[in-house]
Amino acid sequence: MLLARQLYFEAVKVGDELHPLVKPPVDRSQVARFAGATGDYGPLHVDEPFARNAGFPSVLVPGMLAMGFLGELVTDWLRGARVRRFGARFVKIVWPGDVVTVRGRVADRRFEAAGRYAVDIEVWGENQRGELVVRGAVTAQLYYSAEDETRQRNGQPPLAVTPAEEEERLAKLSRSTAPARPAVGTRPVVAPARPPVAPPPKVPPRPEQKPAPKAPPAPVKPPAPRPAVPKKAPAPKPPAKKPAPKRPAPKKPVPRKPAAKKPAARPVPGKSAKKDSRPAPKKKPDKRR
Repeated sequence: MLLARQLYFEAVKVGDELHPLVKPPVDRSQVARFAGATGDYGPLHVDEPFARNAGFPSVLVPGMLAMGFLGELVTDWLRGARVRRFGARFVKIVWPGDVVTVRGRVADRRFEAAGRYAVDIEVWGENQRGELVVRGAVTAQLYYSAEDETRQRNGQPPLAVTPAEEEERLAKLSRSTAPARPAVGTRPVVAPARPPVAPPPKVPPRPEQKPAPKAPPAPVKPPAPRPAVPKKAPAPKPPAKKPAPKRPAPKKPVPRKPAAKKPAARPVPGKSAKKDSRPAPKKKPDKRR
């Protein structure tokens, strides 16, 4: 099934550039899916410890994946043409996380035998640092025009156009689009000159009219003064009352505790209660010593 917009040989020129294709960062899941689709389970691409033991900082992105980016750019630009040859050379390693930008340019267009037309396209890919990682070349076969495509699809022979016929056709197109030139040997028709037109007469400027003096404004009468209202004398303030002196509060009598009474001495039996007022006899010294 062909795309809606077909690319024909007559519309291609040498030096035409392909619209750049910017791919998202390459991640490890994309590498795993590519390995499963191609059956290439190389340990350098899927085994992290193996790649580190081999001296690489991480796993390597397969080179065929970067080549697939080139093929995606070319097939989108050819829009249904037939790819006859596709080759690539891997310049630098693509690591996980790299952003690859693919570009292309038409290097040559050729008229081949039996009504076949081919174009050579050079394509390349760069990483986010502008370093070249992959370079390739594509050769594709195209229909010359919509008429050529219709003839071949209906089983008729292809439309054979030579380079000389194409140059003649392009010359006719350029002549049809170029502005018409006067024929050789004929004089150009010159329009008759018109008589000079006299300039309009100058009108003297009108004298400026001074505005009439304005009447002075009527004097404005000042408003009649209002009678002065006598101010009321302020009422005398009553003398401030002095506060009454505070009397000291009467002191409460402190109750005195009664003195403790000494208990009366109890009489000893056999002794008289009264003391003997007579002095005690003095002891005589012992002379026998």
